[in-house]
Order: sequence, then structure tokens, then C-alpha cells
Amino acid sequence: MGIYVNRTLNMKHIQAVGLDMDYTLVRYNSEAFEEMTYQEIKKKLLAVKSYPKAVRDLKFDFNRIIRGLVIDKALGNVLKLSLYSKVKQSRHGGKEIDFKGQQKIYQGLSVDLNDSNRYAIVDTAFSIAYACLYMQIVDLKNAKNDLELPSFQQIEADLIEALDTSHRDGTLKNAVRENVKKYIVQDPEAVAVLEGLKEHGKKLWVITNSDYDYTKLLLDHTITPFLKKNKHWTDLFDLVVTSAAKPRFFTDRLPFLSVDLKTSMLKNHYGPVVSGVYQGGCASIIQKDNNLTGEQILYLGDHIYGDILTLKKTCNWRTALVVEELESECKALKATQKMSDEINNLMNEKVDLEHQLDRHHSAKDKKKTQPLFDRIEAIDKKLGKLIRQYQGHFNPHWGEVMRAGVEPSRFAGQVEKYACIYMSRIADFGDYSARTYFRPKKRPLAHEMD
Repeated sequence: MGIYVNRTLNMKHIQAVGLDMDYTLVRYNSEAFEEMTYQEIKKKLLAVKSYPKAVRDLKFDFNRIIRGLVIDKALGNVLKLSLYSKVKQSRHGGKEIDFKGQQKIYQGLSVDLNDSNRYAIVDTAFSIAYACLYMQIVDLKNAKNDLELPSFQQIEADLIEALDTSHRDGTLKNAVRENVKKYIVQDPEAVAVLEGLKEHGKKLWVITNSDYDYTKLLLDHTITPFLKKNKHWTDLFDLVVTSAAKPRFFTDRLPFLSVDLKTSMLKNHYGPVVSGVYQGGCASIIQKDNNLTGEQILYLGDHIYGDILTLKKTCNWRTALVVEELESECKALKATQKMSDEINNLMNEKVDLEHQLDRHHSAKDKKKTQPLFDRIEAIDKKLGKLIRQYQGHFNPHWGEVMRAGVEPSRFAGQVEKYACIYMSRIADFGDYSARTYFRPKKRPLAHEMD
């Protein structure tokens, strides 16, 4: 896989590389982890919120949701938005809403995602289970009116509460501790990349919201066993910050606590923060204490808001987004290239025929226009079949993650706006030098393609 460039990035100028841990430095078996999360959310809904027993029988469907979707909490709908926040696909629960129904509800207006009371964004891999269950419970509510289920809005609130509680009470992390091999993917290639960066003089930082004990568990499993030039992950990473409370880590000025590696005990830290393992703290201090400018720091994360957007707006660090879905999406794009070309050729032919119809708009002789209508109808039938075949190579419910029809998806727009570069995993750096000058390709504007 490659590294994709939105803005020029000269790695020669980068002095420190910061890394989020979960889903960035450490890869998860997403489907297994989300299914376990799904089951835990269901348990809490049944035990704490007294949801009906029918919820217990629901089955996890990993493909039901993709990253970047939006939940309309007021109406029980799930939306796929374009770059301009226009609704391009929608479902009420699991039932697809047709174009006319969609237009009637949203009237072609841009969805205001600042309205957090109404809309929730599925913006991380950790949101798949919650969003899948939301769609299924909406279906339950609609199918069985005798069930005592709350409003669509309250269902979403209950799901978020159950998910957050599962993270806070240690339920999910304890499951990982008990079976780390099931839920965590080892990636020796990523470790080799990191050792290469360190060998070229880059400082390596880990900045994670996970606590020290969980961080140690994952790094012991994924980093230390594959080191060639270092003995332990504490030798590889110059600085490790746990319980960082991102995005506050990038915006607030909070104190650091140092972590005793033998006892996990914490104590107040005084003096520069240059190396070691810590809890809390803030970005401005480590930048200042390491005598670096924001342009000299590259930070890699998987969360477009918690890792990338806030950081870009407040610290001016360079940014890289890890988009796990890219690997399968790029493979599907290659497999469908001929099909995509055929679709484009048919669309161009259809546009030309429509222009001809416009020129004959006032013509009384149907002999001139009927063959054009017949040809357009034939093209539409062929296009419909081809588009269904094309979408079958991607998510069966939502298609591509990075596109909404012919337009970029809103998620793709966020990636382009806030990530200097993006990739599917850290190991993708292995095909590049630590001194690579990443340059974006010229992207043609609409008038330049005419």
C-alpha cells in the first residue's frame, strides 16, 4: 500500500514522530473486537436499561456500518453524506430510504452536524458496534409495536451510555487482557519501520488515551517481540504519554505525572518532559521542552476529530491519518477499474444524448426524439446493472467509504482537509525513506477536465 498526500510534507524536517496507540500503533482485529463490544452493550441495555428480551437475540453484522456515517437521532435514520453534507444514501434502521423519500425528509439541504442534539457521527472504528445495534433496535421498534422501546433519540443515548460505560469500567479492556491474541494484531513490519525512523534520528513518542497498564500490555505484545535494534519498547520510544485525555491534550495545559515502570505508581513530575513514561500532560509542554516547532512534529492517529482535526487547529503539528479501510477499498478499486471505465463511458454517452434532446426540445416530430429516449432508457438499464455490480465489490450496504456517489464522502473531505498524509497502516512507511519529500499530485478542477 502507498502513502497518499494532501499537503507537501518533507520528512527531512520532521524531528519527532508522535503515535496514537489504539488502531494506529497497535492494530485490532476489528470484527472480533466490535462483536465483543456489541455483546457487552446488549448486556448493559438488558440489565441496566431493562430493554426487552428481543434485543438479546440480535446478531452482530460487521458490514452493516462503515466509518463516516451519521445517525439522525430524531428520526432513527442513518445517513451517508457527501463532501458538502448532502444526504446521498439513507436508511431507516436497516431499510433503505428511496430517493423520493430521502428528498422529502431532507429536501436537498446540507445537514448541520453542529446540531449534536440531533446528529451523531460514526467517526471511529470503535463506533461500529454501537451504530449497528442502533439500526437493529430501530427495526425492532418499528416491527413490534408491543415492545416497550424508547424514542429513537433515547435509544441512541442509551447505546452511547452503555458503550462509554463498557470502556470506563474495564469490561472491554479486560476481555482483551484475557485473550490478547484474539483481539490484537501483531505487525512486525510496523516495528521495523519505527526502528528505521529512530535510526535516522527521529524521536518517537506514543500519546494515547489508554492507561499505563493497558498500554504496557499492548506494547509488550506488539512491539517488544519484534525489535531487532532495541531490547524493549521503552528503548524504542523516547516518550510515552498515557491517559492523555485527547483532544484536551492538544488544547489545555495540564500537568504531567511520571509513571514508575515497576509498580505503575504515579508521582508529580517537575522539570523538562523529554523522555520516560508519563500520565496526562499536554502537547505544548513536550513541544517546548524538546525545543521543537509544530512543523517539526508529525503525529499519526486514526480518529479524525480526537487525533487530527483538533491537533491541526491548535498545535500546527503535521498530521497523518491511519485509515484501516483503505487496504480493502484500494484493492476493490483496482478490481473494478474496467467496470468503472465502462460506467464513465456510458454516462458520457447519456449526457451527449440528453444534450441532443435539449436541442430538439421544441421539435414536433417525435421521430427525431423517440430514438434518443429509447437509447437513454437502454443506457439507464445497463448503468443500473453495472453500478450494482460495482458496489458489490465494496460494502454491500453503503459502497465506498471515501465516496458518496460520484462525490467524495464527507469522511473523505475531512481526511483531505485535516490530514497532511494518510495510509492504511504504519507499515506503509516501509516503502519510503525517512527523508522522503511527500508531494501532492495536481488535482484537476472541473473546468480543467472539459
